[in-house]
Amino acid sequence: MWIPMLGMIADMNQNTAPKLDVLAKQLAELAPRWHSVKNWPGLSLSACGEFGILRGLAGLSSWPARQQLETLITLAKADLVTTFIITQHLGALKRLLASPIASDHEAIIEQLSSGKRIASVGISHLTTSRRHLATPAVTAEPIEGGYRLNGSIPWVTGAKHVDWIVVGASLSDGAQILALVDAIAPNLHSGPGAAMIAMEASCTDAVRLDSVEIKSAFVIAGPTDEVLSAKSDATKKTGGAGGLQTSALALGLSLAALEYMTAESTKRPSLTTITDSLNAEHEILLEQLLDACESPADVNLTELRHQANRLVQRTTAAAMTTAKGAGLMKEHPVARFCQQAFFFLVWSCPQPVADAHLCEMAGLEAP
Repeated sequence: MWIPMLGMIADMNQNTAPKLDVLAKQLAELAPRWHSVKNWPGLSLSACGEFGILRGLAGLSSWPARQQLETLITLAKADLVTTFIITQHLGALKRLLASPIASDHEAIIEQLSSGKRIASVGISHLTTSRRHLATPAVTAEPIEGGYRLNGSIPWVTGAKHVDWIVVGASLSDGAQILALVDAIAPNLHSGPGAAMIAMEASCTDAVRLDSVEIKSAFVIAGPTDEVLSAKSDATKKTGGAGGLQTSALALGLSLAALEYMTAESTKRPSLTTITDSLNAEHEILLEQLLDACESPADVNLTELRHQANRLVQRTTAAAMTTAKGAGLMKEHPVARFCQQAFFFLVWSCPQPVADAHLCEMAGLEAP
């Protein structure tokens, strides 16, 4: 991976924990604001940039993998919406950093790693979403000096708010490319954000490309078959959404629910045994997750994701039962936790994990 020589790479290796705690407190205080498409969490994203979080998570501050996952868990506990947006931003930034053209875009990399600009990814249609269609969701036509893009990207987080989008597109011969596209490029049309029961402030929506022209200098991968599964650094180093990163966010939200239950158990002793059991389960899964980041070959990532998903559903439901009627109030934090927990049943949920959930709910053994 190309490392920019920017001279101002701030990191949090010194006194990291105290700084992260300060940031997490700030994010948690702001989190209730981010509840609709009218509430893009720009303030929280800027704070993460200023604290050096984006540099560290992008691999620009020598953070070990374990520290990166621990940071994601802490951020997700404080504010899942902002943390989710950060994962999409990192997906774009890491692909740019690992690409052959990285050294040509030092200014963009500096803006993205500092949080002055935010990026997102529009690549789901190359893997699952709309892949069944006869015509690719997004096509790339070679033109002099670059490509012309046409089609619709079904899911782009921060569609109307981000500055750059890594777009996946298919050529007529079946080859695919990833391109860094300016979000205000002519003929690019972004939706304001879909109305959703949770994570709405992530402003995730479709982006339409009507003959959007890009230069070859902005093609960060390809053309090649199956560009997302190609054995290239641009793919390998980003960390798939269905892997450890997503499980880390699930554990972060579980921790928020457990923190609420732990506080309640001090007033209601009958909750102590239940809360202790769930906390112990969380600690075991957390250690498995952190061990997996150091030796992933020894871990069943699908099973780990399934267990993280199960835990976040159960802990948030337990928190709701604990909160009783108050938890159904829109402004109650447990209401937000329960809504957000459903997100993990949808977001990049591998089919084996989805099947395991369905079988469990039906009282059947997973295949």
